[in-house]
Amino acid sequence: MSTRQVYHALGFLCLLFALFSGSRFLWLFGGFFFFMTLAHRWWRANLPRWVRLEWSADQSRVMPGTPVTVRFSLHNRSWLPLPGTVIRVSFPEHVTVEGADDVTASSQRCTVRFRFHLPLRTSAERTFTLTPHKRGLVWLTEAQADTLSVFGEEQDPIPLPLSFSLLVYPLPLTLPPLSAAAAEPDGGSVSRRRLEEDVTFLRGVRGYAPGDRLKHIHWKASAKTGALQTRLFEPTARPTWKVVGHILPSYEPLLQRQNDTVNERVISALAALSVLCRRQSLSCDLFLTVKQRGREQFHLPAGSGKAHHVHVMTQLARLYQYMPTSLAAVLRRLEHSGTRDAILIVTPRLDGPAEEAVKRLVRHGHSVTVLDVSEEQPVLRRHESGRTPARKVVLS
Repeated sequence: MSTRQVYHALGFLCLLFALFSGSRFLWLFGGFFFFMTLAHRWWRANLPRWVRLEWSADQSRVMPGTPVTVRFSLHNRSWLPLPGTVIRVSFPEHVTVEGADDVTASSQRCTVRFRFHLPLRTSAERTFTLTPHKRGLVWLTEAQADTLSVFGEEQDPIPLPLSFSLLVYPLPLTLPPLSAAAAEPDGGSVSRRRLEEDVTFLRGVRGYAPGDRLKHIHWKASAKTGALQTRLFEPTARPTWKVVGHILPSYEPLLQRQNDTVNERVISALAALSVLCRRQSLSCDLFLTVKQRGREQFHLPAGSGKAHHVHVMTQLARLYQYMPTSLAAVLRRLEHSGTRDAILIVTPRLDGPAEEAVKRLVRHGHSVTVLDVSEEQPVLRRHESGRTPARKVVLS
């Protein structure tokens, strides 16, 4: 029998004796037991208004294995103490936590507990360290708190809303030395489609036009001529890589094969390629064989620089619960491009239709490189057409 049931029984007995004896004290004393249960119900319903949890972390985007320091504060704004309060937070099983009072693992989750004894109108602060070991998004929307009830035996649950997210980037895979021909006209010469300005080589000045960047204004020439002058740079062109990532289904029932490990290797290889393009200032056009908002493949438009690299890494970190599509369908989309492209295919397995699509790409003049990640050590296979080889760009 719980404490609440004992209170109800005592209150019923007191009211029963008061009914026969007419004692006002027994009426008040029996009503007190029922009043306590009603007061506890009201107190339990209003606890989330008086208890607040604040959460903060020193980092929000990290690589696997990076420790993150998390600091949170529990505020008690009520006029009653909160003895024996326990806060429970659940993380994925690949996250290790240090600095908690109790850590248990069950059902592929890691449950962390913190114990508090909060007096009235006070706050308490705790700090712990969590270390994620896999890519993905670690997010929390609610923490569960249990405090000692006024009856002494039961615990009152308190839902505490919070907003916490930690984005874990994929760990780049170690790639072999990669060399590829810069396909014309994207990399070997200047074209109208890929015309850019190389800020390293200055070739003159011109009059200022609305929309010119302030950092390109030639102030000395402007002082001599009495009007604003804008620097002119030598035109150049940068090679654009079309990177195709082949994502397999998580489970293939006909082959009875789990592909989660292989897919993680593909994602890590794509992350390594993004790092190389960032270091070499190359433009990267990313395709993934997964559905995106009704489309048959995921496409991230070409770009370069830090902002594009962060966008690529963010999309790879958020890639989960996907619906894979055919690699051959993505390659067929690239066959009839107006330019001869440098295409890099990251795949753990090439089936018959995909191999035929690669041959057609080579016949159309594209430079195709296949990065096989089926084993622990990636292997490069190069497919070229019979044209005269262009200048090569080496990525290391």
